Order: sequence, then C-alpha cells, then structure tokens
Amino acid sequence: MAGKMTINEIAQLSGVAKSTVSRYLNGGSVKYETGLKIKKVIEEHNYEPNVFARLSAKSSRIIGLIVPGFNSVTTPRLVEVIVAYLKHEEYTPLIMHTGNDLDEEVRSIERLKRMNVDGILVLSTGVTDRHREVMERTELPILFLGQRTPYGNCVIYDDYQAGADVGRYIGGSGAADVVLLWVGEEDPSVGGERRQGVLDGLRQSGAEKIEIAKTTFFYEDAVERMRRLLDERSVPDAVICATDRIAQGVYRVLYERQITVGEEVSVVGFGDYETSELLMPPLATVAFDGIQFGNVSAETILQMIQGKPVSAVQMIPHRLIRRSSVKEG
Repeated sequence: MAGKMTINEIAQLSGVAKSTVSRYLNGGSVKYETGLKIKKVIEEHNYEPNVFARLSAKSSRIIGLIVPGFNSVTTPRLVEVIVAYLKHEEYTPLIMHTGNDLDEEVRSIERLKRMNVDGILVLSTGVTDRHREVMERTELPILFLGQRTPYGNCVIYDDYQAGADVGRYIGGSGAADVVLLWVGEEDPSVGGERRQGVLDGLRQSGAEKIEIAKTTFFYEDAVERMRRLLDERSVPDAVICATDRIAQGVYRVLYERQITVGEEVSVVGFGDYETSELLMPPLATVAFDGIQFGNVSAETILQMIQGKPVSAVQMIPHRLIRRSSVKEG
C-alpha cells in the first residue's frame, strides 16, 4: 500500500469499524479476536501510529508555538517565558520554526492542527489573508503575538506610542536633521506602526528634515547601510534605529569614522537589550516588558482553550529610557 497507512485503511483491512481501530490504538477495550486482527494488519504494513493520535481527542495538553527564528535577542527570551509558564500549568510546548517565511507560518498552523494540539501561539512577522483562511478552517484557539490582527486575538506592544515617544524625545532635543534607519513594512508592527509613531512625534516636535534609510533587522546589514549613508550625505543630528541591534551597527560605523555619539550625533533604539547599557555612551532606548508579554500570552491561550472570554487586543506597556547617547539641546 503506497504512502502512509491511515486508520481508515486499517479498519477496512481488518474488517472492523474505524472507531474500533482508534480505540485499540489508544489503549481502549476491544474484543480479543478483534485486537488480533488489527494487530496483524498493523504488523504486516509496518504501521507507526502518530504519537499525537494516541492522545485524547478532547485535550492533548500540547500548545503549538510558531516562531520566525532565533536570531534576535527578544525571541529566545520570550520563548523561555512562555515555555516556563506552560510547563508550570502542565502543558507541553511544541515549537515550530518558520525561518521568517509567512507561507511556512501558515503551513505550520495546518500541521499543528493535524497534530491535535489544544491551541496555537504565533509569533508572527505579519498577518495575511492566508492566515485568516487557515484560521477559519482550523477552529482551534490561535493567539498572535507581536502583530495586530483583524482576524482574531493578539498580544502586542504599543509600537505606535513607543515610536511617538522617541520621536518627541529626539525632536525635543533640538535635532533638526534626523535619519530613521528602518526595516520594511513586511513587519507591520515595527516597519509600519512604530515608524509612523516616530514620524508623527518628530513632526509634532518641529524636526525640519527627516530621511528614511531602509535596512533589515540584521546587524551586518545595518553596518553596511550606515556606511553607505555617510558616504552619500553629511552626518545627521540624530539617527533613530528600529531596534537596538540596528543601533549597535550604527555605533560601529560612527566609531570607525571617529564621530562621537552623544556629542556630534544622537542615536536611539528600541528593545533595551542587556548590551545597550554597556555601549559607550549607553544607548537611549525603549524598554518592552518581555516577561509580562510572555506570561500574558501563555495565560491568554490557556483561557481561550478553556472557553473563557479574552480581549481581542491586549497591549503590553513600554518605557522610554533616556541615556547619554542623545545630546540634549
């Protein structure tokens, strides 16, 4: 028989009902003779039952966790918090890695459904119509993390307000010529909402010249983009970076060119990584509460599984940290 054998095929070859095969595989009671028939078919065809199919159809106590990658500072921390919470509640996390591929993200949701998980957490880089379609088919509790979605529930940071706080901070420092070293809108939260908040905050504070230089979340790309930027123009009053990692790339280039951060140019980021305070001078940034984010996310998916009402959008607070990388006007 070609391909992986199904319970239906075992039932047909054994001459019994599908429910009887399922009961046998899950350790339930079946007649001795019936069990011998099923066992013979399984052994003849080398059938290996899916471990998840052995679990109770009502509750597997497994939670799927879909992540884009582990090459950021924040994702591993968030995963640690979520995993610890779920384990404390006697749930098993099942982590799937998408490599920042939205199509793979959708496929992962479909795979987890087939694995009989109780619910799914999606640390997404974007929510598309394909997500909506698979959610409608899945009929499982699904919670999106980090991205706002009109299709279901989400836990997010207030990226717009965080951006606006930084924009007003830099504008209020007297910076007139400002560069945003930013990621694309493929990430709606950082590339869209956070960037728009920065722009609005700068304009409210009277910044005269604003330039957006596109980069990626990767350190090496930020370094290369900053080098090209300084080759093409004069040193700006301030560089606002989409993340602290991008800001670290900016520091490297400014150091190479003997441009003093906090005196000749202001630099600010988002994320408050542990290394940000160790930079010279310490980096002004926005701190997001990752522990609260992870705990709220894990608690919410469990509430959804239990059928309890939860808010469509839950927003985790942030804090602006002023440091000497910003020259005060």
